[in-house]
Amino acid sequence: MAPNAISAVGLTKRYRGAPGSGGWIEAVSDVSFDLGPGEAMGLIGRNGAGKSTLLRILSRVTRPSAGHADVYGRIGALLEVGTGFHPELTGRENTYLSGAILGMSRRDVDTRFDAIVAFAEMGPFIDMPVKHYSSGMYARLGFAVAAHLLPAILIVDEVLAVGDLPFQAKCLAHMHRLTENGTSVLFVSHNLLAVADLCTRALVMNGGRLVFDGPVNAAIADYRRALATSDGVARGTAPTEGRMTINGEPAAAAVESRPNQSLRIDLAADHPADAPATALILNLVIETSDGRTAVHLRSDSNGTALVLEPGRNVLTVVIDELPLAPGNYWLWLRVVGLDPRQPIMWDTERVLLAVGGDQAFESVVLPRHHFAHAADRAAAAVDPDG
Repeated sequence: MAPNAISAVGLTKRYRGAPGSGGWIEAVSDVSFDLGPGEAMGLIGRNGAGKSTLLRILSRVTRPSAGHADVYGRIGALLEVGTGFHPELTGRENTYLSGAILGMSRRDVDTRFDAIVAFAEMGPFIDMPVKHYSSGMYARLGFAVAAHLLPAILIVDEVLAVGDLPFQAKCLAHMHRLTENGTSVLFVSHNLLAVADLCTRALVMNGGRLVFDGPVNAAIADYRRALATSDGVARGTAPTEGRMTINGEPAAAAVESRPNQSLRIDLAADHPADAPATALILNLVIETSDGRTAVHLRSDSNGTALVLEPGRNVLTVVIDELPLAPGNYWLWLRVVGLDPRQPIMWDTERVLLAVGGDQAFESVVLPRHHFAHAADRAAAAVDPDG
């Protein structure tokens, strides 16, 4: 049986507190988990939860105060913008330096150098000192180097957030391809949709502790439930499991529909009796199975003003005809409140929307339509006698 790519047992990292505090701060506390070969695992949690510290321990950047981690194979790590790059060296020189640090020969880097430059789209800038790079250029080259130098384990922190959306999509696709070839990926991101699309399993950290380890959808649900009871956001306003109904029925894991069928989504949300009324924006998002946005509706786009009042509220979206082509889609709602006294941002659980019918279409939309044929028979007639 092949060993795990990472086996972490009781990892703990303590830092001395501020002068006069008389204590220690535990950034990571007693974290244990295994990461298998070819597995893509997400790591999610609020800022300050200990995610980056955990990654630094696994990447051998820092030592744990207690516990240990057995890491099998070469690690490619992208922990923050510019990690491992010398600002005075060019992109080319930093690429070879990174390969040397990973134990690769110059010949090994030579064979992958063109692919790295092409992936990062850095051709005109590869011989420029990286101190002149933007944060996006750093991220492009850093990810390309980390992902192409044959890592057995790829660790990626939130650094991809500085890249543009096409590059983020390309990175996610490349990480998916790496896992198919046996590379293990540990992916940290606040973009929960990206985590759900790439990973099958996720860890949730809070206050330096590992509070959940399981399937990615269950991990995201656990994280959102924790946010619903945390300070700094409106309490009790998070759509919870079972609070959304579609066409009058409680939203299950999957909902069936047909092209051009009407769709009504109701979302029940409670607001504390002593809380002020809060202006809201309600978003409806429907994505294709490969992550493309098929539908995005906003309540404020046509001037509709939604307000979260004290007590029970029901927010509703009605689509008279949903012209989606047959296939599987993901549907969810996002509630946004930008009152600085009570900022709100909640996503419902993603629901599988299965649109039935003949799937012999390449398009996303399938509007009501018909084909017709007309012929001028008199003009087409031919006199056989000339």
